[in-house]
Amino acid sequence: PDRSYPERKQWYQRRVRGNMKRKKKEKTNHMVLQMTNVYQMMSHGYIKALEGFAIQGKLDDYLDKKFDNEELRFRQRFLPFNISMPIPLEISKYPSLSYIIANAPKGQEQDLFKESLENFTQVKQILDRIPPQHSVDSLAKVVKMNCVQMGLVVNGHCKDSKKAPILDFSICQNVPFMKVV
Repeated sequence: PDRSYPERKQWYQRRVRGNMKRKKKEKTNHMVLQMTNVYQMMSHGYIKALEGFAIQGKLDDYLDKKFDNEELRFRQRFLPFNISMPIPLEISKYPSLSYIIANAPKGQEQDLFKESLENFTQVKQILDRIPPQHSVDSLAKVVKMNCVQMGLVVNGHCKDSKKAPILDFSICQNVPFMKVV
């Protein structure tokens, strides 16, 4: 159809402005999805590492016996992860999971440590692709340190030690890095 120049100009400007708004929105959603994926994989990495340490018996002295309540332990450990986990763990399944960990055969912890290392490595690769920001930088440092620590554990470093890993929040307030002693 024949349109005058001002009408075509207005139509074009509305079209361009609409595309610009959509592009910005898509970038933020992509960033949010990436960070959600990062936290989800980190959660799985921490859980696998702690399961491995529990099988080795390194977490026995770490837990205080007066708080030895399955429901309290469930809420304290897994409720923060429900945000990023696709399928939240139910309290009815938690005692059976802790029984499996307590009675797991020796040697399975190495597989758990390898899976934890793979999760932290994937997170590191994703964070390397994100443009530098202060929150992402501190998170990347923690992830790199956890990769190194899990690599040492996979290779047998401190295998005979009965000390629990130290969770250090000095670099990032929200995410600890594990020091294997």
